[in-house]
Amino acid sequence: MLLLPTWLLRLALLAPLACGPAASPPTTPTTPAMPADAAEEKFRLYTGPCAAKGYPMTIQFGAFVRPDGKTLPVPAGHTLEGSWGRSNYAQVVGDEFQPVPLSLEILYFSYLEDTFYEGTFALPHERLRQLLRTGFWGQRERQQLTYNQLMVCVLPKGMVVVWLSGPGRRVLVGRYQGMASAVDFRRFYAKADRAEMFRYTLAEAPPAVQAQVRGGTLSTKQWDEYLKTYSWQVAFSQPLRLTTYQVNFLSGEYVGEPETQDLAPYLRELLTPQARPVPQKLWLYVTDEAGHKYSLKVDPMDESETQAAFQQLHKAHPAASITLHVETDKYVKAATLVLESGGQRIPLTKSPVRITALN
Repeated sequence: MLLLPTWLLRLALLAPLACGPAASPPTTPTTPAMPADAAEEKFRLYTGPCAAKGYPMTIQFGAFVRPDGKTLPVPAGHTLEGSWGRSNYAQVVGDEFQPVPLSLEILYFSYLEDTFYEGTFALPHERLRQLLRTGFWGQRERQQLTYNQLMVCVLPKGMVVVWLSGPGRRVLVGRYQGMASAVDFRRFYAKADRAEMFRYTLAEAPPAVQAQVRGGTLSTKQWDEYLKTYSWQVAFSQPLRLTTYQVNFLSGEYVGEPETQDLAPYLRELLTPQARPVPQKLWLYVTDEAGHKYSLKVDPMDESETQAAFQQLHKAHPAASITLHVETDKYVKAATLVLESGGQRIPLTKSPVRITALN
């Protein structure tokens, strides 16, 4: 008996749904009361696909598999040309209340590699359940919020990254590795000239990406570096009190809401060495000893300079944590960023700090 891939069996049932027009995400960030007759714990969830800028992809089939065997589809059939960590498509199919999925099944086409990739990946079910149950405190909304989107990013060489997002917060679920698939090209591109499609896509790619393809150096190194974590913290040179913050990371994650209504642990988190990715954007809101309030924004940080500095310090002092010093003058009129570890200091001269007085 011929055994068909799981994605192919599901595709026959779900492809019309997955390839339809993308629905708008829920407009309410909070999770409404769970249906009274729900057989198990459910959460309001929708899905979104993305690809890294310059590396066009199309998801032909994608679905999160629930404990009952049913699926939560990922929008499919779109040419994804967005950017890492953001999606232009969102989809809610059927019941918007979903149990925590167990796995992800996916098949996608990488245009610059002229290759299909597929895989079935187990998800950290209990961690997802705890994240969805706990949620986080929304300062502006003055109420408890939770995550509501599973985002799937498809990348060259079969790399797949999944995030869980909510208003003001995104966390990494996992990095997964697919395998090249021998699926029939004509099944999805019946009228296309395959060689011409590849030539056209390559010609439209950014010069740096063209060089990677032509030189055979296309790899996942860039995104794997984004996912690396370092033990680091923020510190101020002046007696400033941190009141709130937002940090975007190269990993596609960001944090802008405290976990609970108690702000103390949330503020302590940034001021204490913890394993986290390299920052991409940094917004700090502080109050000085006289009660004056300021915002200090670095948006964005210079990626190459910041990443190189973290790598250099970690290599030189692997057992030490790294401190991102925010060095201001006495009157908080000017500020610079300096990375330091083991007594070694590296100024981040390409990441200027913009200061705004708030009162």
